[in-house]
Amino acid sequence: MNPRLIDRVRSCNQKPVNTEGKYILYWMISNRRFNSNAALEYAAHLAEQHGVPLLVLEEISTSHQYANDRICTFMIQGMLENIRIFKDNNIRYVPWVETPLSGHTGKLHDLSKEAVMIVTDDFPTYFPSKAVRHASRSIARNMVAVDSNGVFPMSWTERAYPTAHGFRRFVHQNFVECMETWPQFNPVSKDHSLWLDDELYSSLSERWEFNVTPFEWLWRAGEPGSSGRDALSTIDIDHSVPPAPHARGGRSTSVRMLQEFLSNRLYRYADDRNQVKSPATSGLSPWFHFGHLSTVEVIQQILVTNNWDPETIQMPRKGSREGWWNLDRAVESFLDQIITWRELGFNNAYHIPEHNQYESLPDWAKTTLMEHASDERVQYTLKQIKEADTHDEIWNAAQRQLVRDGIIHNYLRMLWGKRILEWSPSPQIAAEWMIELNDCYALDGRDPNSYTGIFWVLGRHDRAWGPERAIFGKIRYMSSANTRRKFDLKPYLQEYRY
Repeated sequence: MNPRLIDRVRSCNQKPVNTEGKYILYWMISNRRFNSNAALEYAAHLAEQHGVPLLVLEEISTSHQYANDRICTFMIQGMLENIRIFKDNNIRYVPWVETPLSGHTGKLHDLSKEAVMIVTDDFPTYFPSKAVRHASRSIARNMVAVDSNGVFPMSWTERAYPTAHGFRRFVHQNFVECMETWPQFNPVSKDHSLWLDDELYSSLSERWEFNVTPFEWLWRAGEPGSSGRDALSTIDIDHSVPPAPHARGGRSTSVRMLQEFLSNRLYRYADDRNQVKSPATSGLSPWFHFGHLSTVEVIQQILVTNNWDPETIQMPRKGSREGWWNLDRAVESFLDQIITWRELGFNNAYHIPEHNQYESLPDWAKTTLMEHASDERVQYTLKQIKEADTHDEIWNAAQRQLVRDGIIHNYLRMLWGKRILEWSPSPQIAAEWMIELNDCYALDGRDPNSYTGIFWVLGRHDRAWGPERAIFGKIRYMSSANTRRKFDLKPYLQEYRY
């Protein structure tokens, strides 16, 4: 194990380590992958240290607020690949989809009873965060959570950074050292002996009446069309949000998309990432969110491909968006997005418990929004907004893309939020509506990064702008008219016309 991995480990409780336990249990709930997974690497290290096998339980919860066919299908598709990957690497892996009768921690309670201790994922928001807090109190075993969310251990920062510039300076100051905390690509040695044998596994199954979710059901649930709908109909989730038609969960899809991006679009990223007609984006945020792909793996590939050496860093450019890396402008632009902006969201979620609530906005933003809360405005109901029933065809198209595909084009996602602010009865309700729509429909919703985007609309990580406007006050203004002038929207509007 990489010894600096300990920087990513957080104790969840003071329960005793079970020295008579028969295995280390890794409860996989957000970093749903084998490769470049700090939690899995640490769990494997503990198993070797205690001389016991490793048992991996990947659980899909169906009891959280926005559990629906779209979200569950994407995770199940990743689970199907994990069955093969873990088997190929000689690690006992248990795929398990929660049912209404199983409770919030599912099979964890049963399997924890004979575990030495539990390792889980340290995700700072939404349901995984709540589940870990609940489990650490209710189970009788020692539990640790391991941060494999990104480049930096979240614990390295002492505070929440209010601006991207300030956080970028932290990134540049600490990046070289933080590379020492990165997990290995392969978390287990080739000659490991961590397999939990069939006899022990059978005894666990009998004792706790424990059965994995059947592969045949998982396979059907991961398929498009009626096969998937029929399988998912047996679990208690929202069936009104169908699977995204153009996005399949799992490592293989994410790796293919990554290679396509690196080969065909990265060189255009700085200039064309906001283009609507042919955006030069990676499109990987859903796979990052569900943990099917690690940003560390992506960044390592980019740095190796570009022969980057820390000796070439331009320290006078510390804190600048360009120049510090001493790499091509497009590469630097992407690194700034995937490191500075993405991890700024995790930094805020880690340090601010109410990071996804209106009250977490900076004081200047709340003040200016309240000063204009009674301004006259066009108002739509949440139902009209959900159904893309507004007078703005650009906004309607963006909302249809979200509902249909589970994503919104990067630039239009900002406009989407600004218009919701403009049409809502109050800024507080605007925040609630954006969160509800994004968490329900977006594949990358329920994530620190998407909460960053939503609250940026309302002034977080931004500054006051002039001239002061109705409704917006000093909040940065965006309009559909300006968007129409900047981009060729005809193909996009045609695709999402209905």
